[in-house]
Amino acid sequence: MKYLKTTRVSLVSLCMTGLLTACGGGGGGETPSADDGNVTLSGSVFAAPVRGASVSLSDCNGNTVAAAVTSNDDGSYRFSIPASDLGQDLCIEATGGLFDDEATGTSNRQAGRLSAFVAAGSYSSDASVHLTPGSTIIHDLITEYGKSPADSRSLFENTFGYTPDVTVAPTDATNPTTSDKDSQRAGLRAALFSQLTFDLGLKTHEQFAMLEALAQDLSDGVLDGEDSSGTIQVAGTSISLPADILNRYSNAMYNFRNGRENTDLTNAELGSLPFAKMALTDSYKVEYLDGGMMTMEGKSAFTLRISNADGTPASGLAVRLMPMMYMNGMAHGSPVADVVDNGDGTYDASVYYLMASSMMNGMSMGYWKLDVMINGETATFYPDVMMAMGDSVKATLKGQMDMIAGMDMSGGMDMGGDMTMTMENRSYYLFKEGFMMEAGSYMLKLFIAAKESMMSYKAVYGGATLDGGMEPLLVNSDPALTSVEVSTDGGATWTAAMPDGATGIWTVMGLTGLTDGVQAEIHVRLTVNGETKTTDGTAAGGNAIFLLTPGGSTMSMSM
Repeated sequence: MKYLKTTRVSLVSLCMTGLLTACGGGGGGETPSADDGNVTLSGSVFAAPVRGASVSLSDCNGNTVAAAVTSNDDGSYRFSIPASDLGQDLCIEATGGLFDDEATGTSNRQAGRLSAFVAAGSYSSDASVHLTPGSTIIHDLITEYGKSPADSRSLFENTFGYTPDVTVAPTDATNPTTSDKDSQRAGLRAALFSQLTFDLGLKTHEQFAMLEALAQDLSDGVLDGEDSSGTIQVAGTSISLPADILNRYSNAMYNFRNGRENTDLTNAELGSLPFAKMALTDSYKVEYLDGGMMTMEGKSAFTLRISNADGTPASGLAVRLMPMMYMNGMAHGSPVADVVDNGDGTYDASVYYLMASSMMNGMSMGYWKLDVMINGETATFYPDVMMAMGDSVKATLKGQMDMIAGMDMSGGMDMGGDMTMTMENRSYYLFKEGFMMEAGSYMLKLFIAAKESMMSYKAVYGGATLDGGMEPLLVNSDPALTSVEVSTDGGATWTAAMPDGATGIWTVMGLTGLTDGVQAEIHVRLTVNGETKTTDGTAAGGNAIFLLTPGGSTMSMSM
């Protein structure tokens, strides 16, 4: 259904012509007397609280349902309407007023339009409806672009990673007035559009024109800076939505969290970030091509397609990856393989994710941020890393006398605890690189990396130098001192793996005693400079164990 745009006319003129039975004053309007059959429709106008906004209520076809009211200093408003009015679609629209911008901290900025759509029958009694940037985009998809309410909410959720809950009262994410996590999260999500406004080079009051542009962009089903008419310009400005606008939105979360945000929310309580697969730098367009494969714990291989500003393939670039997992109170990196230039503007890359972004039960553990660094410029992605299920994708061993500097966070950074430096057993991470049949037996490939610090992981091969300890550890290339061995019979016999140069990949061939379709226990023994690494860093500790199914595959579970 296509709704008519509400005609904006003077409230004074409406009162003079008798079109309104009553005109609400400031402070949310006049308090109605008790009247059987009336219900209260209240909420707030929020891009941070908007004070002094004119709030109107219509049937979404230009017909006034109640006299306009003015929002209070905390952004609140209230209408009293007959309960029967809840049986029709309602549009709440606020215009004007002043707000304090979250991203910049500037005060008394001029607000524009914020709206919310209330579907017929959504409520049967007193209701709360809060007008936010998210509710405004959904309102416009319905009233301006003819989308159904259900399709509009689904389109918004699939794009931004959440559905605005208009019943939750947001609180200012820079100065929360409540410890309620839902209110803080709603306030944070509203503030991201303030941050996005700043990141795009727009002025604070131009946020509201940006919201209209975002709705126009999303009306064709894809947030990519354009619709059927071409590139979308933010009305009243010289700035157009960039092609990587969804990626900019995800970056806004990171920028705001590292800026003026002041909520109690942990990284695990943010909700998912959109995994936009295209990012622009000053010189390059970077596309993340996963071939339809899910990003998951363990090895995730993908291709980067990099183009110059004129659209031509950009080959011969020095490309590096820096993954970072932001957990509750801490952050850590993850091993990566060297990026391979294919010579045609595409680059093969692999990240060996140490963990998923959430547990099997759906509990979030935080979010991954992947920086792609190209000749001094950075494109950033936020992969949705899924939990591996079924076969093993990785195992961890620890050094015995091989120690590195670590951090004791037993106090819990989220609870105000202090970090102290300590020494820890160096961790060695073994990842399944590949497992397949070859010439009547099986071949297993492993990628092995050693921890140097929370941010640095080095591929293990003869001749590698591992940092992080009291002094650098040079990995001896003598097979008698440094080796990877694999057993399919519980450790009774061992087959040596061969290193693939300086890649950290070790390959063992000729594995027998395995049956297609039957999961097997495969032991891996790692020795570096004569010291066998074990599961607990003691001489009594065990070797790594992989559960692998010949002819099978690893499944992944969406978070």
